[in-house]
Amino acid sequence: MFWKMWEMKQLYDKYKKLQDTLKKLVIRAKEDWVIVEITWEQKLRKTEIEDITLLSPENKERLEKAIKAAFDKWQAKAQEIAMQKTKEILWFDPNDLAWMMGWMWGGNWGFPWLS
Repeated sequence: MFWKMWEMKQLYDKYKKLQDTLKKLVIRAKEDWVIVEITWEQKLRKTEIEDITLLSPENKERLEKAIKAAFDKWQAKAQEIAMQKTKEILWFDPNDLAWMMGWMWGGNWGFPWLS
């Protein structure tokens, strides 16, 4: 029993380290001369438009698409970084939660009726 509690504490400490690491991240994404910098907590830190012709009324739709595409790139990068940092710090692939559940709950994959 105490061994499981110790394992849970170790996992919790690693999870806190993961959270602290991710909180410090600022991810930069660029699309069609539009740059966004967004924190891990999804706060827009900076927006930059490198080509001022995008600000003209005839480029309104192009600018809107570029902003959305830059945000989509940020989101994909954020997910990729989260997976990478999770593997580095917690030592497991987040896609493999069944394995983690089995490890945490005594090898029955988290389902007591399988014991």
